Amino acid sequence: MTETVRFYFDPTCPWAWQTSVWFREVERVRDVRADWRLFSLRLVNESADDPLTDTSARSVPAMRALALAGREQGSDAVGRLYVAIGERIHDREGDLSIDLLKEALAAADLDPNTVDRALADPQTAEEVRAQHREAVDEVQGFGVPTIVLPSGRGIFGPVVAVAPSGEDAGVLWDHVRWLAEYDGFFELKRERDRRAGEAAAVT
Repeated sequence: MTETVRFYFDPTCPWAWQTSVWFREVERVRDVRADWRLFSLRLVNESADDPLTDTSARSVPAMRALALAGREQGSDAVGRLYVAIGERIHDREGDLSIDLLKEALAAADLDPNTVDRALADPQTAEEVRAQHREAVDEVQGFGVPTIVLPSGRGIFGPVVAVAPSGEDAGVLWDHVRWLAEYDGFFELKRERDRRAGEAAAVT
């Protein structure tokens, strides 16, 4: 039976992007699927009263377009749009502009005008905020990537510089899941010695 895992992301975070690439491999080799959910790093890092209404901010149009895509077409649409955005800004180092968002929407088989409609609809800011608060309130989420298992157990990470593929992705998932479910386990960390997406050998 396929299990659903909530995957919280901010599209601007390169670390969350690498983890999402890994999780798509996990979906291929394990009987799990992602419910793609939004987590705003602006809400964590900004002091403004309502950072989700600052449409000139780099992440806001993307977050709100993702929220509207989710409302209208569900998690699969959010996932497709996240891939289209991530490939352009993380893999190709593009600028997260309105034009890029419209290009990404078209590539994800979504209406390019979704971003305009999202910014004109104040409810999209509230939808981003609600998903963000869900992670914070339910599992004390403080950043991305945050993964929530079917049991309700949540974990920050894994943070990977290069996403493993194939069965290696599945084995990493098996270990991450075991640790997340292990009662009394809280943290495991080491220094990051490379950039997200950097193809460096681990010795």
